[in-house]
Amino acid sequence: MMFLLGALIVGGALGFAADRVAVRDRLSAPADRRALRDRMAEELGLSVAQRAALDTILDERHERLTALIQPIKPQLDAVKDTARQRIRRMLTAEQQAVFDEMQRQMQSAPK
Repeated sequence: MMFLLGALIVGGALGFAADRVAVRDRLSAPADRRALRDRMAEELGLSVAQRAALDTILDERHERLTALIQPIKPQLDAVKDTARQRIRRMLTAEQQAVFDEMQRQMQSAPK
C-alpha cells in the first residue's frame, strides 16, 4: 500500500514537472480542455456518438483522478511549497522578484 502511495506521489510530481517544463502551453483551463477535445475529435474524425463517448470517458477520468488526489493534495501542496521556498532562498533579490512574478502568473492562470 505504501509503495502504491509513493508511486502515486512520485508519478504526480513527475507529471506536474513534465507538464510545466515540456508542455507549458498545454491547454488546461476548462474552456481550453473543451478546445483540446474539439481538436482531438476533429483530427480523429469522430462521429457524434464517438464524441459523446470520448467526452464521457474523459469526464470520468477527470473525476477519478480528482478523487484519488484529493486525500493527498495537502501533502502535494506542502512538497511544492517547500521546493518553492528552497528555490527562492538560492536566488538573488532580483531573481526572487522574477520568481515571485512567475509564481503569481502561474497561480492566476486558469485551471
